[in-house]
Amino acid sequence: MKLIYVPAGRAREYASLAANLYTSCTHGCLYCYAPRCLQRKRDLFHTSASVRKNALSLFAEDCAEYAREQFTEPVLMSFISDPYQPDELELRITRNALEIAAAHKVPIQILTKGGTRAVPDFPLLAATGALAAFACTLTVYDKSWAAKLEPHAAESEDRLNALKAAHKAGITTWVSFEPSIDEHSVIQFIRITHPYIDLYKVGAISGDKTISTISNWREYGLNVINEFEKYGKKYIIKNDLKKEIFPDGDEKENKPRNNATVRIDAS
Repeated sequence: MKLIYVPAGRAREYASLAANLYTSCTHGCLYCYAPRCLQRKRDLFHTSASVRKNALSLFAEDCAEYAREQFTEPVLMSFISDPYQPDELELRITRNALEIAAAHKVPIQILTKGGTRAVPDFPLLAATGALAAFACTLTVYDKSWAAKLEPHAAESEDRLNALKAAHKAGITTWVSFEPSIDEHSVIQFIRITHPYIDLYKVGAISGDKTISTISNWREYGLNVINEFEKYGKKYIIKNDLKKEIFPDGDEKENKPRNNATVRIDAS
């Protein structure tokens, strides 16, 4: 297909198919890996929202092919940009793509830090199929800290409200704790969100690790796993963090405290 693609490397752990309609993002997150991956200057990448050329027509062609080939895997939006960055409210690229996906029954999973900007599109998201999902990346709980890390992303409380709204609408919800920046924030988020989150995905941090306050990644991983087990939640531990928790590769011989067992669930 021309726009829908099979992710490679670490991204493959998050989704079997993905699509990037935007080629830049104005959220301005300090930890963003996309400029490095795309070999673009960070300041230019975050200056304005650029849309991939012929994005919607290419996406429509791909959705038609998806339907013809009877594929079933959900398509994640997105890895290199946020589908609900501020300019989406005017450009409506993601909304138009959801209309196309719904017409072809191509299930879409949204991963965003745009919060409630996405809520008006929930009926369209749900219409894409039973495997549709809404997810948010959560990093730090403190507002002032978050404002420095993610200057133009929605506040954490706004993201939580969006997740609540998705859950109320009957849409599967998940949270991404990647990058992991502050253990206390992650634990707090789990305790707040567990009633309305279906799945959690946890990774370490790529790029500049000095942004994170976490020094003992094994301890962090075990503490987070125990929180998931406490509430009986499904979770995925990404390979970069899993290697820190179980350096010898043997999960059975390295159980988390309180005898909790690691459960790695398919998304």
